[in-house]
Amino acid sequence: MSHDCQHNVHDVLDRIARDDEKAFVALVEFFTPKVYAHILTYIKSSPRAEELTQDIFIKVWNNRHQLHQIENFQAYLFTMVRNITISAFRQKMISWEEAPKDELESTALTPAGELEYRQLSDLLMKGIDRLPQRRKQVFCMSRLEGKSHEEIARALNVSKSAVNQHIVEALLFLRAYLGNRMISVTGCALLFLSASK
Repeated sequence: MSHDCQHNVHDVLDRIARDDEKAFVALVEFFTPKVYAHILTYIKSSPRAEELTQDIFIKVWNNRHQLHQIENFQAYLFTMVRNITISAFRQKMISWEEAPKDELESTALTPAGELEYRQLSDLLMKGIDRLPQRRKQVFCMSRLEGKSHEEIARALNVSKSAVNQHIVEALLFLRAYLGNRMISVTGCALLFLSASK
């Protein structure tokens, strides 16, 4: 978000509430460094902090039609940051405990599970192919090659916030693409887990 946008947050939020993607891009670019730095302070993992930052902006976009009602967006945003950071800590604590047998793994081993996985994987790849060229490149470098935002930014000579924006928009598109094809949430989660770092 430009310096001009910083002083017109309510205007930007109103535009986002009316599905203005350019306003959303400006908001993401302005707040990403602050959100990422805050999460990284507590999470201590750059890839995980990047992922949580993306999740926050996806939630903002998904709740965009309520944004015009928010009086203090920064307080709203950092409440989300706090909540998602606490959730990440809880998940980490649970993962330290002995976990039961992974149901996704056992499902994937059955012939029906393997077939469903292949079909979902094919559909996901078709969705990725529909992304604009640069967004597809960034998304594949992140999710399929396991590169960090910093590595991608360096390789493509772009800013980390531009990399983050491409990934956020790619995830929004792919979730809608898969959702429109009646894919189950479990199937989508399986694919995204298998493609994440």
